[in-house]
Amino acid sequence: MKKNGFNLSTSLFNKIFPFYILLNEHLQIISFGKNIPKIITGLTEGTPFDSIFTIVRPHVDNITPENFHKNTDHLIVITTKDSDKVTLRGQFEKLDNNFLFIGSPWFNSMNEVTDKNLTLNDFAYHDPILDILHISKNQEINYKELKELLETVNEQRKTLKKDKEELNKLSLVASANKNGVVLFTPGGKILWCNNAYLKIVSLTNEEVIGQFILDFGPCKITEEDKIKEVLRGFEEGKIFEGEKATLIKDRKTFWYKTTKQPVRDEAGQIIHYFAIIEDVTLEKEQEEKLRLLSSIAEKNTSAVIICDEKGRIEWINDSFTEITEYTLEEVIGKKIKKILEGPETDKKTVAYLGEQMKNGLPFNCDIINYKKSKNKYWSRVQGRALNDENGKVLKYFTIQEDISLEKEFKQQLIESENRLYSLIINLQSGILLEDVNRKILLVNKRFCDLFGIGLEPERMKGIDCSKAAEQSKFLFKNPDSFLARIDEILRQKSTVIAEEIEMVDGRIIQRSFIPIYRGNKYDGHLWSYDDVTIQKKYEQSLEAEREKYSNIITNMNMGLIEVDINDNIKFVNQSFSEMSGFSSEELIGVKAAELFLDPKSKQIIDTKTAVRAKGISDSYEIKVKIKSNEERYWLISGAPNYNLNGELVGSIGIHFDITEQKKLELQKEALLKSLEKQNESLNEYAQIVSHDLKSPLRSIHTLITWIKDEEKNMLSNQTNEYIALIEEKVEKMDYLIDGILTYSKIDSFEKTDELIDLNEIIDNIIQIIHIPKNTKVTIAHKLPVKKANRFRMQQLFQNLISNAIIHNDKKEGMVVIDYSENEEAYIFSVQDNGPGISEKYQSKIFHLFESYSPNNKSTGIGLSIVKKIVEKYNGKIWIESKVGIGTTFFIQLPKEYGTT
Repeated sequence: MKKNGFNLSTSLFNKIFPFYILLNEHLQIISFGKNIPKIITGLTEGTPFDSIFTIVRPHVDNITPENFHKNTDHLIVITTKDSDKVTLRGQFEKLDNNFLFIGSPWFNSMNEVTDKNLTLNDFAYHDPILDILHISKNQEINYKELKELLETVNEQRKTLKKDKEELNKLSLVASANKNGVVLFTPGGKILWCNNAYLKIVSLTNEEVIGQFILDFGPCKITEEDKIKEVLRGFEEGKIFEGEKATLIKDRKTFWYKTTKQPVRDEAGQIIHYFAIIEDVTLEKEQEEKLRLLSSIAEKNTSAVIICDEKGRIEWINDSFTEITEYTLEEVIGKKIKKILEGPETDKKTVAYLGEQMKNGLPFNCDIINYKKSKNKYWSRVQGRALNDENGKVLKYFTIQEDISLEKEFKQQLIESENRLYSLIINLQSGILLEDVNRKILLVNKRFCDLFGIGLEPERMKGIDCSKAAEQSKFLFKNPDSFLARIDEILRQKSTVIAEEIEMVDGRIIQRSFIPIYRGNKYDGHLWSYDDVTIQKKYEQSLEAEREKYSNIITNMNMGLIEVDINDNIKFVNQSFSEMSGFSSEELIGVKAAELFLDPKSKQIIDTKTAVRAKGISDSYEIKVKIKSNEERYWLISGAPNYNLNGELVGSIGIHFDITEQKKLELQKEALLKSLEKQNESLNEYAQIVSHDLKSPLRSIHTLITWIKDEEKNMLSNQTNEYIALIEEKVEKMDYLIDGILTYSKIDSFEKTDELIDLNEIIDNIIQIIHIPKNTKVTIAHKLPVKKANRFRMQQLFQNLISNAIIHNDKKEGMVVIDYSENEEAYIFSVQDNGPGISEKYQSKIFHLFESYSPNNKSTGIGLSIVKKIVEKYNGKIWIESKVGIGTTFFIQLPKEYGTT
C-alpha cells in the first residue's frame, strides 16, 4: 500500500493493523488482516460487507456505496450479525476508490480473548486494549496466587503442632510461604531456608546452609562499615526493612522487599533471626502502569475521582479542582455528595447514585452540583465499582463532566421552540412501552390521540402490539413498508432516532425506538411518536420566506456589498451596481478600496477593517469616485461577517448615497462661518457705537458742570431743576449704553467654566455696588460651589440685587439671597420687600427696554440680561410678587450643564 509517501508491505501493514478490513467501491470485502479469521469465521474475499456486519455507531439504516463516505473521519463501531456478536471499534478512511477499516476487536476480559484463541501477540503493540487486558490479567493472577497461598497456609497449620519453637518458626514461614524465608544466627550464619529463597538466590540448599547471609542474594552488602552496622543491629534485636533491585539471570531486573526480625526465647534473649524476602517485581510493574494511567487521568479534561468502598474520596485530578474549585486537601476522606450537593440538587438522582454505589453497579446520570463558591453547574456523572475476583468492591472510579453549557444550550433551544411553535407544536410525545413479547406495558394519552384510539391508556396494558400494528397499518401511506420496518427495527434492536413516517391523512409522524436492557439481558423497548406535520410545513414556509427576503435584499434601494477579509468583493445587489456605475460582473473579485477610494479614504477603510476584526459594527461617511469619475459621498453602515464556525470571514456594508445632503451640509457650514464673521463685525460695531455715544455724553456732562460752576449764583431755581434733569438723562443714557453693550456681549463671551464659590460672588457684589444705609443685603444659607462662568454669574446676581435695591421704597430695605436643591438642579432666590410688581406686568419685565418703574435709573435692560444668562445655562427664571409687599425672583440652574 502506498499513500502520502509511505510504502508498507502487506506483512508490515498486518503487523501494525492486524485487524484491518479493505472494501472496494461496491462495499465488497477484498482483503482483511491476518487475525480477522481468528475472531470471525467464514469470512472470505468478495463477501458483501453488509451481509456480515452491522454499523452500530452511528446507526445506518441502509448501507450503500453512495452514503458510505458519510462514515469516514469519526469513530465507527461495527458488529457481526451472527450469534457470537464480535464487536470492532475503529475508523473508515477513503483509500483511492476503496474504503479501509482500521481498528481492533473490543473485549471486556482476558477470558473473551482466550475464547477466541487469541494471544496478546495477536494485537498490535500500540493497541490500548493491551494495557486494559494486562491489568485485568494481573488482577486475576494476584487473586489466584492469594487463594493458593491461603489454601497452603491452612494446610500447613494442620501439621505445625510438634513443639513450641518449631511452631513459632513454621507459623512465621507459613504466613508468607510464597516469599523467600531464611533463618540465621544473630551473627548472620544461615541455619534454614525455604524453596522460595533458594529460587530467588539461584542456589541449592547445600550451597546456602552455613553461609553468611549478607554475602549474596537480595540481602547482599559489600560495604564493610554497613556490614558492621547490620551485625550490631542483629545483636540489639533491631528490625530491618528495605527494598532494592537485584539484576539476575536473563538480564531482567527483579525488585525485592526484605524484612529481618529477631526470634527470642522465653527469657527475651535473641536466639535467631529470620528474614522474609518478597518478590515485588509485579507490584512495581503495576505501579508503573498505574502511574501511567494516573498521568492520563491527571490530564483528562473531565473531573476524575477515585473513592474507597465507602465512597470517601482518595484522589482527584486537576480538572476536578478546575471545575469545583476544591483541592485534594479539602476533599480527601470526604464523601462526594457532602461536598457537591446543594439546594437544587435532585434528591432522586442522589438516591439513585447512592443505591447504585451501594449495590456496586455502574451509574450514569446528569445532576446539579455546586462549586466551592456555591455557584451551581450541571455535571454528567459516569462511574463504576472496581471489584476483586469475589465481587467485593475495592474502589469506585468516577468521571464527572461539566455540561452546563450543553444544558444551557438545550434549554435555550427548548425555549426557542416554545416561542416559535407554542401554538402549533405539543412538546409531549406519544409513548409506547413494550416488553420482550411485545405486550404493552405503558402508553400515554398523547399516543392514543395521535392514532385515534378511543381507549383510556390504562386499559391498553397487556394488549399484543404485533396484532395492533397489523390492524392499524392502514392508517399509514405504505402499510406493508410500515410493518416491515417495525420487524426490521425489532430484529436489529438498535436505537432509532426521529425516523419519519407518512400517514394516509397527510400527517407526518416522527418515530424513535430505544431498546431497553437489564444488565446484558434484553428487556423490552420504548417507542416515541411526535406529530411534526406543522413543523415540516413551517420549514417549507421558512424556506419560502428566506427566498423572499433574499429577493428584497437584492433589489432594495440601499447598496449592499459583501467583502472577504482581504477586501475582495464577493457579492453586490442591484442598487449598489446602480450607485457605483459598475455591473456586478465588473465588481466581483475586485478590491473595493482600490476601485473607489483615494489614499486618504483608504486609511479610513484600514481603520474600519481593524474595528471589524474586533467584532464591532459602526457607521461612517466616505468620499468615493464612481465609474463616471464623479465624486460622491456615501454613508456606510458596516458589520463583521462570520461563518457557521464563528470565524470572521469579512464584512457586510449597507451604502447610502448622501451626496445631496453633504452639499447642503457644506453650504450650512459656509453660512455659519459667514454668520460668525457678521457677529464679530456687529460686536466691533457695538464697541465703536458705545464709544462714539459715550464721548458726547461725557462732553455734555462736562459742559453742564462748567455752567453750574461759573453761573451758580446767577441760575434760577427753575434753571437748576432743568440742569438736574439733564444730568439724570445723561446718567440714564450712560446706563443704557452700558446695558446694551453688556447684553450684546453675553452670546460672544468665551466659555471659561470653573468651580465658583457663589458666596464669594455675592460678597464681591456687595462691595462694589452702592447700598443705601437703610437697606440690608443678607445670605440666608451658605450657597453652593458651582461650575460656571464667573463673569456671567457676577452679571446675573449683580443685576438682580441692584434691581432690588434701586426700586426699594421702604424705610428699612431688605434683600435676602437663598437657595434650595433637588436631584437635578439648584433653585436660587433673590427676595426684597419693595413695592412689588403688578401681575399684568410680570410677563413683560424681562423684555428688552421694558421698564415699569418710576425710578429714572431703570433702563429696561438689566432683567433682560439676567434672563439671557439663565437661558444660556438651560435654566428657568420666574417671579412671585405682591404689590406693596415685595418681589422674589427664582432662578433654576441645572447641577450638570454646559452653556450654549
